[in-house]
Amino acid sequence: METVSAATGNSVFSLPTREQLSAIEARSTKRVVSLLDPKARAFTPGEKALIRKVHGYMPALQLLAVLNERLLCDAGPDAVRYTIEQLYAEIGAADVTPAVGHDWASLRRLVAKARREGVLAAVTAQVIEDFAAVFSLSSGQVLRLQDVLLRAKERDES
Repeated sequence: METVSAATGNSVFSLPTREQLSAIEARSTKRVVSLLDPKARAFTPGEKALIRKVHGYMPALQLLAVLNERLLCDAGPDAVRYTIEQLYAEIGAADVTPAVGHDWASLRRLVAKARREGVLAAVTAQVIEDFAAVFSLSSGQVLRLQDVLLRAKERDES
């Protein structure tokens, strides 16, 4: 609360009145959100994809602000906002490190990642054939793909 002295032009500061304090309190909304709030929703598949694609390039707090802004637009101003702990947990769950080698250990890690993300369940013989046609794979490459992926899928189903 600032008043200006007409004679000198200097600023004189005064304390707010009780009515002004009451008006300030009425306008401010205080929210207490528990970190373990059962009402906090999980990230949607679209938000998970955004986190996987962007978390390496954008600071975590900025990404959290974007996600919370999306949440408020979707669910309204009363929605419980995402926490940084939720974001870090999702970043930790998103394994974005590619397999570097062409050895069996790298292949097993790649198949395990495909299994976790649900990609392996979607692979069929027809998908492999279409992939081979689009990317001009040799018959040996197609046989290896079918051998590795379809057998891993059979093991999951049994």
